[in-house]
Amino acid sequence: MAFNLYIWIACLLLLCLLVYQEIKRPNKHWLGARLFASLLAVAMLALLIVPINVNQQSKQQPTQLNIISAGYHADGLAQIPHQKYFLEEALASTLKRKANFIPDLAYHLAAHPEINNIAVYGYGLTGEQLKQIKNIPLEFHPAEKPSGVIACHWKDELKEGETLVVQGQYRHHRSKAVNLKLIGFGKTLDSTQIIGNSTTKFSFQHQIKQKGRSVLQLVALQGKDTLSQEPIPVQTLAKTSLKIVVLGSSPGFEYNFLKKWLYENQYALALRNRISKDKYSIEFLNRSNIDINRLSTQLLQKEDVLLLDQQEFESISASEKQAIKQAVAQGLGLIILAQEPNTTEPWLKSFNLAAIKKQEKINQLQLTSSPIKLAALPEQAPFSIGNRPDQQPLVLDGPSAIAVQKLYGKGKIVTTTLSNSYQWRLTGNQQDYALYWSSLLEAAARNTAPNYLLQTESNIPRDMSKLNFSLSTPSATIPAITNQQQSLSSQQNMLFSNRWQFQYWPLQSGWHQVAVDGQKQHFFVFGKENWQALSADQRIKQNIAYALSHPSPKVLPQTTIILKKTISKWWFFIAFVLATGFLWFESRLYNQN
Repeated sequence: MAFNLYIWIACLLLLCLLVYQEIKRPNKHWLGARLFASLLAVAMLALLIVPINVNQQSKQQPTQLNIISAGYHADGLAQIPHQKYFLEEALASTLKRKANFIPDLAYHLAAHPEINNIAVYGYGLTGEQLKQIKNIPLEFHPAEKPSGVIACHWKDELKEGETLVVQGQYRHHRSKAVNLKLIGFGKTLDSTQIIGNSTTKFSFQHQIKQKGRSVLQLVALQGKDTLSQEPIPVQTLAKTSLKIVVLGSSPGFEYNFLKKWLYENQYALALRNRISKDKYSIEFLNRSNIDINRLSTQLLQKEDVLLLDQQEFESISASEKQAIKQAVAQGLGLIILAQEPNTTEPWLKSFNLAAIKKQEKINQLQLTSSPIKLAALPEQAPFSIGNRPDQQPLVLDGPSAIAVQKLYGKGKIVTTTLSNSYQWRLTGNQQDYALYWSSLLEAAARNTAPNYLLQTESNIPRDMSKLNFSLSTPSATIPAITNQQQSLSSQQNMLFSNRWQFQYWPLQSGWHQVAVDGQKQHFFVFGKENWQALSADQRIKQNIAYALSHPSPKVLPQTTIILKKTISKWWFFIAFVLATGFLWFESRLYNQN
């Protein structure tokens, strides 16, 4: 743009010089014609350098783009009219000389604006390709639904002692049954059988005792044949030893069993049970003695969790209640065992405690953080906790919440109405007891380190593909992100100052690592051969949804497009030659006279 401006300024100065010379010349014969010829010559000279574009409307006949994707049988290509294309290099050997390869769909559509309909055959376009077609109508011809694991979910980061749960769906088109096994650490951890010609849900459980990173295998076997083998990557993190203070209004089974479990799991415990008004029974397990006869903010600031029942909370002095509130606001975790819905304590009243109707059948309790259902207890919880927007349910008894979490300053408050969890241990359900109390302690525990949350946009990150990451940090300070001693640049979210996006291209499958402000974050990258049935099923669903929202018309309309056309410079050159030729001829004629 600046270059064109300089050209026009130079030509204007040249025109002024020519006009001055023509006016100054003694012979005024043909003066008007000479001035016009000078103007024309200078203008044509400028137009020879500066391109001139004009917009033209053009009516294009309707054009359909036929795309062959994975899953479509090459035998059916003859039934597809007109030219066919494919986008995946893996199909090149199958579709050689039968279809043309498009390396970049977005570029192809930009180069062919007349395309106003797309027909896709097979499993369909990928999610990224659906974004590139920019609302063009889609006619989707799906291939046969894939056979194999079409849905699978598991928690890829576990705490020590936590149970791994792998759930999903398997579609099987054959009549012979399939054995589906979860294999790891050299043995079969869990298994089930998928009957023929069915789509069956499966659920596997295993408590991983090994710490660190591991890759289990989800294997489908039919006789001696291995139909599929999919990796299940899992990280098991070491359990953090929390400092816990427990205050009981009186000794009882609930506190005795909880004390033993906390001791067995290496928690630092200070237990105080009230015997009479001013007398206590005090025990210290896995820690040195401290003074817990009277609570203070200084004492509680050194602890991670304070657990007490409703009666004890109402019995302590006003100064101790104030110390607890200040400590929670500064980060202490508080667990309250609610004992009755009628209370005068403001904190407990805010939870909307309400009695539960007596049920004929006692429900299995459900943890909201895990798909595992806990064993039913001999007695149901006496009352539930009402729904509030500032509360997050932790444990459900049918539709009712019996344990919730809410924030208070920098700390967290957990309230539960279950007073007989010890019966899990009496009935031999040790794992259910551990899951219940681990969930409550984790929900309430003080945050001891900066929280960095790293997530990938893709649920199946693959090698040789771009991975988009989102990162949440404790502050708005720009995080230092490195991979193999190379820095990765990040972009700050425009709405949330502590959220960032960055990209990474993994060259191989397996475990990968990035360091965020020195803290190592591990993630797993799958190979292109992994989870093919799941990916194909997702593609089919995405393309069906897009085709329903962007239906293809029965009669394709003509497309009016705006073409930008550059005027040929030959016309300017001819006019320039005629103008300069006239000036030359006139000057020669003047000199002869």
